[in-house]
Order: sequence, then C-alpha cells, then structure tokens
Amino acid sequence: MFKNLFKNALTIPNLLTLLRFVFLILFMVIYLNAQSKSQEYVAIVILAIGFLTDFFDGYIARRFNMISDLGKALDPIADKLSHGIIMLCLCTKHKLMIMLVAILVIKEGFMAVMGIRNFKRGIVNSAKWFGKICTATLFVALIALLVLPLSNAAANTIIIICGVVMLWSLIMYIRFFYLESKEMKG
Repeated sequence: MFKNLFKNALTIPNLLTLLRFVFLILFMVIYLNAQSKSQEYVAIVILAIGFLTDFFDGYIARRFNMISDLGKALDPIADKLSHGIIMLCLCTKHKLMIMLVAILVIKEGFMAVMGIRNFKRGIVNSAKWFGKICTATLFVALIALLVLPLSNAAANTIIIICGVVMLWSLIMYIRFFYLESKEMKG
C-alpha cells in the first residue's frame, strides 16, 4: 500500500504542499517573535502566501492530471497543521483558544485513528460536507482572530462558536464511522 503512496510523488502540486510547511514554520517563528503589529502583519502575509500554495497545488493537480496518493495524504495534513499552528500562536493572545486546541486534538486524533483503520482496509474516505463546514468556519474564524482588532468578548464568542462547530463535526464523523462499520459487518 505504501509503495503506491510514493509513486509519482515528485510533482509540482506535492512540492507546493511541502512549500506550505515551510511557510507555516516561517509564519510561526515570525508571529511568535513579533515585537510590533507590523511584524505580525508580515507573518500573516507569509501565511497568506502559504494558503495560495494550497489553492494552486489543488488546481494544478486537477488541471494537469497530477493527482497522487501522496498529495491526497499531504494536503489534509498541511491543512490540519495550519489550523493547529495558527491556534497555538493565537493562544498567546486569547486564553480561551486552548479549549479550541484541545477539541482540535481530540477531533483530529479520532480522524487519524479512523483514517488509518480504513486505510488498512483499503478504504479512503473523502471529507464530508460537515467536515468542510467545520474547516470553512475554522478558517474564517482564525483569519478574523489574526487580522481584526476584536474585543475579548468578540474573540471569545468566535472561539466558542468554532468549538461548537468542531464538536458537532466530531459527532457527525463518529456517527458516520459507526454507520460505515455497521454496514461493513452487515
């Protein structure tokens, strides 16, 4: 199975995804060491460039038929790592963010375990609509928390809404994997 994962691995889309990891590290280092708002904005611009690589890697992969199993694995890892790094950076400004980090760890831990289980069975699940809603909500919220001058109450409200959406998504995935498992047995 792993042999197929690395077949045709050296593609432009995969290299762009790997580049996103570099931008994430740069963002984190600059953001956490920022001494001014302008330095924070430099970090945010670097993060935005990294997000552009996410758009282009998918576009190029589909447009030029460069879709690979490695790309299918790397892209969601880069997405989750992006969320985690941004959340950890935001923990320095918003104490309630640690709750969101905990929910993310639980949700993504569950998803990783189920993904590995299914991978061993030869099943590759794609993201579900509720997972996409969760990701979109989280993305918008994290960007808002990074760039908007929000009061503590507004920031905490955004964080709580994200927590609720993430928990809802986790429950929906638990239900999905339960029904899938039941269907396989029956």
